[in-house]
Amino acid sequence: MADAASPEDPFQGQWQNRRTKLDDFKPYLHERWAEGCTNAWTLWKEIQSHGYAGGYGAVRAYLRPFRDTGPEGRPPSPRTVSGWILTHPDALA
Repeated sequence: MADAASPEDPFQGQWQNRRTKLDDFKPYLHERWAEGCTNAWTLWKEIQSHGYAGGYGAVRAYLRPFRDTGPEGRPPSPRTVSGWILTHPDALA
């Protein structure tokens, strides 16, 4: 740790860029995601039928960043929106 030139250096090792069971199926997952299939369980079942021997957790973990790219949080409730509409603009935060 003391000899590292940058904070990332200690984390570069033998496991970086290692192939996984999922690598051959990533293009298929990207294609299906783009088509609108965003259910990890469904996609896992589909790639199993194509020969994937790994677990559901690996597929779910791989797809999680794709899911996080959507809008953050929940939309405002109807009560909140009506409060915005009915409140004088000078009183809004």
